[in-house]
Amino acid sequence: MGFHYTREPQLTQHALIGTLVAFAFGVGSTDAFAQLWSTTVASTHPRVLLVGGLLGIHTLVFWPVCFAFHWVDQTDSPRFIAKHRIQRERRKLPPLRRAIAVLVRNQFLFLPVLLLLLAEALAWRGWRPEAELPTLGRIVLELVGQAIIAVLIFYGGHRFLHRKWWMKRVHRVHHEFKATTAFASEYAHPVEFAIANFATLAGGALLLAPHLASMYLFTVLSVMTILVHHSGYALPWAPYSVPHDWHHFRVKELFGTTGMLDRLLGTDTELRGLEDGDEL
Repeated sequence: MGFHYTREPQLTQHALIGTLVAFAFGVGSTDAFAQLWSTTVASTHPRVLLVGGLLGIHTLVFWPVCFAFHWVDQTDSPRFIAKHRIQRERRKLPPLRRAIAVLVRNQFLFLPVLLLLLAEALAWRGWRPEAELPTLGRIVLELVGQAIIAVLIFYGGHRFLHRKWWMKRVHRVHHEFKATTAFASEYAHPVEFAIANFATLAGGALLLAPHLASMYLFTVLSVMTILVHHSGYALPWAPYSVPHDWHHFRVKELFGTTGMLDRLLGTDTELRGLEDGDEL
């Protein structure tokens, strides 16, 4: 059926995310950036910083990466990426025009409203953007905390969406992509977009009320990870995408992001039985 299993590349798979983190820390540690941050926070309304900042970051990461992967899908180039395609058999996918229409609706109609609700909830908690950048230790702890919460929320919400009623009426939209692509990452029913997409990324912000810089960086890393997971390519230098591709291929297992909860809760049985190089 065209699915090609590639085992997890333990030593290199974190290279992309590690490079992004190192770059962010390098830029953030400069005096020029610290001054720019302080001036921006002092002169901009908190809701604009939160809503506008997160929406802008999401947009700037999502669309260029999506179209880059789409180029590889259509042209099979560059080969150093195309050769890592997981599903070798071309399947019928939702038309590109419809996929983009759904994405635009979710991101530019619903996402601003959800971000405004998050901003109101954080303001109610007493959160405000800080003019001073966080220490390295603080931002690492906040990134780890947000990541753990995201993993828990996504697994729970995603598994819930696979219940018969929700699958038939809501989650089936996302599973129109059997051979997944980057565009599939936020191709979803509006209810799913709120439950599985937005809540996964916003849950940590709401519960931990982290520094705004932590939210910004977590958004970059999360959106990039989601796009790679849906890309359809098992890139050895990027987050391991085979489990989620298998989820789209088989539909019935692998509900998490990292695979850890699936292993603990026994929802990775079939994938665990595959060996490197297996073709299905």
